[in-house]
Amino acid sequence: MEPRRWLPYRHLQSRHLGLALATARLIAWIGILLVAAGIAYGITAAVSHGGSVPLALGMVIGLIGYGIAALALGGALAALVGIEESQRRQVDRD
Repeated sequence: MEPRRWLPYRHLQSRHLGLALATARLIAWIGILLVAAGIAYGITAAVSHGGSVPLALGMVIGLIGYGIAALALGGALAALVGIEESQRRQVDRD
């Protein structure tokens, strides 16, 4: 299996903002992992019935919320990279 296949925003390239693109990819992976951890913790808390339900629900909502926020931040950085790359290509054509 090709490792590049697992990269978020794999079709996006940048000549000048490579660090921003790498940061967006890293933040997107962190967001994916946080959402997955929130879902896994929610399933585990629902099955085990142990502990405090409101505390477990707060943890699940927190993990998923932070994960979605990280995905939004990574997407915003990727959008900026995409806009810059589009503008650069437009200038190169003219």
